[in-house]
Formats: sequence, structure tokens, C-alpha cells
Amino acid sequence: MAEGCCASIIKILLFIFNFVFWVTGAVLMGVGIWLRVDQDVAKFVSGDLNMTWFYTGCYVMIAAGAITMVTGFLGCCGAMKENKIMLMMFAVILGLLFIIELVAGIVGIVYRDQVAEFTSNSLEEALGGNSIDSRSDGFKEIVTAIQEQYSCCGLVNNTDWNNPCNQNTCLCDQAGQSCRTYYPTPQSSCSIYRPCIAEFEIFLGNNLVIIGGVALAIAFIQLIGIVFSVILIRNKGENIA
Repeated sequence: MAEGCCASIIKILLFIFNFVFWVTGAVLMGVGIWLRVDQDVAKFVSGDLNMTWFYTGCYVMIAAGAITMVTGFLGCCGAMKENKIMLMMFAVILGLLFIIELVAGIVGIVYRDQVAEFTSNSLEEALGGNSIDSRSDGFKEIVTAIQEQYSCCGLVNNTDWNNPCNQNTCLCDQAGQSCRTYYPTPQSSCSIYRPCIAEFEIFLGNNLVIIGGVALAIAFIQLIGIVFSVILIRNKGENIA
């Protein structure tokens, strides 16, 4: 058994940390699952719109959350049993997770500014140089549902429709910050919403910040766990079985 007040306190703190760590792993996995199954997200990143790359981040979060939960459980066992080998393995795994999640968090935040480029390229590939009118009924239904929910018109441009004035979900009351006047002919006009890509950028950008923020927060907690583990191992020395 460990001797000394310091070692006992570190042992208790490490146990508490690992419980919190297990909970954060559950939160990380929960956020990943939520983003993967959320219907609002699905509308934006459906296969028809060629933006399923967003789900890659969700799968990484789910996997990282599951590994974090298992690692937290092992850390609790190592702390309570005062097993030096288990604690060393825990510290090494935690160190690897710390590096991975730190990089993931930074990448998620940095690449927020490049969401516009990724989104635009994906939508242009989905359209393939054609108008929305020429696409399948399923594709048009997806676009129409997005337009209705987020008050936008067209994907990359308003002119993705042959005549957006004929699309009820494109029409807005009057021209303004989110609306523009469109002239299908010199003699006629209508007020339509801005392209949906603007809403895509805001929505996906905010979710990338969520992913990055959660990853960085958990990475910080992991760093604390590594410090506690190293301190306990040094205090235990050869007295840990």
C-alpha cells in the first residue's frame, strides 16, 4: 500500500479524475452520435449533396469517446489497486489520446475558415454543372426542404434553379440583407433569399467549433490525468506490486 499523505491524496484525486474522464468520454461519444444522427445535420450532409465528409469527424469523435471511457475505467482500477504497470499503461494511452485530441481540436478550429471552400466544392460536384431542375425528384426534395427550413434559395447560387421565382420556398417578402431582387426577365422580378451555401457555412462551421472545443477540453483533462499518474508512479516506486 502507498505510504504518506501525498500519495493517498494523489490516489484519490486520480480516481476522481478518471471518473470525470469517463464521463467526458461519454459526452464526447454522445456529441459524435448526436451529430451523426441529427436530422438537421443529415439534410446538410446527405449523400446527394456530396458532403458526407462531415461524418468522418463524427466517427472519430465516437471512437475517441469509446476509447476514453475504456481508458478511464482502466485508470480507476489502476489507481485503486495501485498497480504500477496498469498506471504506466494508462499514462501512455492517455498521452497518445492527448496528442490525437489536441491535434483534432486544433484542426477543427483552424479548418472552420475553410468550410466555405469544402462546402462550395462539394455542392458544385453534386450539381455537376447542371441546374437543380434537371436533377432527380429526391434531390429537388432535399433542396426544397433545406430552403424551407433555413430560408435560402439555391445551393451555390440563386440561379441553380432555372427560375427561382417559380419556387415558393425561394420567395421572401422584400429585398433586404438576406434577400435580393431577381429579374427572370427585364419586365418581371421577385424577391428571393440568399443561396443556401451561406447557411451551410454557418451551420457546419459552428459544429466544427463544437467538435474542436470538446476535443481541446478533453485533451486538457487528459493532461491533468497524465500528471497525476506520473506523480503516483513516482511516489509508489518499487512499493507498487
